[in-house]
Amino acid sequence: MDRILRPTGFIIVRDKQSVVDFVKKYLPALHWEVVAQTDSSSDSDQDGDDVVLIIQKKIWLTSNSLRDSE
Repeated sequence: MDRILRPTGFIIVRDKQSVVDFVKKYLPALHWEVVAQTDSSSDSDQDGDDVVLIIQKKIWLTSNSLRDSE
C-alpha cells in the first residue's frame, strides 16, 4: 500500500480495535501519521466495536536532501 499511496495521501482504516492497534504499531516505520481516530459506536446501525483510523503518509526527507535544499 505504501508504494501506491502518494506522499501526503490519506488512508482510512475501519476495523476492530485489535486490528487498528496492530496497524498503528507499524506507522512510524512507514513515516505515516495518525490524523484522527474515532469509535463508530455512535452509529446506531453499526455493531459498535469498530474503530475508524485516518492516517496520512508523510514526505520522506533524508539528511542529504536537507543539505541540498540549503
